[in-house]
Amino acid sequence: MSFAPPYTRFAYAYDRMMENVDYDRWARYVKDLFEYYGPIPKRVLDIACGTGQVTVRLARSGYEMFGVDKALEMMLVAREKAKSMGVKIGLAQSDMRFLPFKRTFDAAICLYDSINYMLSREDLRRAFLSVASVLKTGGLYIFDVTTERNIVLHFHLQTFAETEDDFSYIWKNVYSFRDKICRTVLTFFIKDGDTYRRYDELHVQKIFEVNEVKEELEKAGFKMLSAFDAFTFRRWGRDSDRINFVARKVK
Repeated sequence: MSFAPPYTRFAYAYDRMMENVDYDRWARYVKDLFEYYGPIPKRVLDIACGTGQVTVRLARSGYEMFGVDKALEMMLVAREKAKSMGVKIGLAQSDMRFLPFKRTFDAAICLYDSINYMLSREDLRRAFLSVASVLKTGGLYIFDVTTERNIVLHFHLQTFAETEDDFSYIWKNVYSFRDKICRTVLTFFIKDGDTYRRYDELHVQKIFEVNEVKEELEKAGFKMLSAFDAFTFRRWGRDSDRINFVARKVK
């Protein structure tokens, strides 16, 4: 089986498949963290911005937003979304490990377990070093990871499927406890005239422990300020499905 790169075909249906995600809540939480830790940033980089759901919401709140994503197809959706909502955002295609900017941002965010697409500690370190290279000293870096508990309880060996008028999908998941790797095969059938064309994508994510994240942040010049249970100001626990990190660039 041959696979299209992640989020290339997914982009067509992404927003409809993710209708259950409360992006307003994500944006509010990011703003709350900015206000709690300070200073409140002006220029914010949204890494792995996808279709721009949080990017445009923060732009509407007055932040100067710039989004990057590895998948051009996702960014094209983000561009149209910003245009339709009447907000201005910058966009660039980039791997989070090799951010291309020379300008300096006041803060950076990387949401919805995008960090889990880093498949080794070396990749994780490169991503953190890349963020540090475009972030002002003292700037905040907010990101999250999914947890092994979440993957095992809600995804491992589970299959999801749905049919719409113009597309259908099948979503299959397998988790390796040895490697801490979750492999997801997404199969799409997208309407093309009177027929449906099949496309397959392979998504691979790695689970990182909090101590691993903390160590790699410190190597990249960050101080970890907190690791919260999702959308709260409570310390993460073994029952956390998602962990939100806040770090500050200190050198």
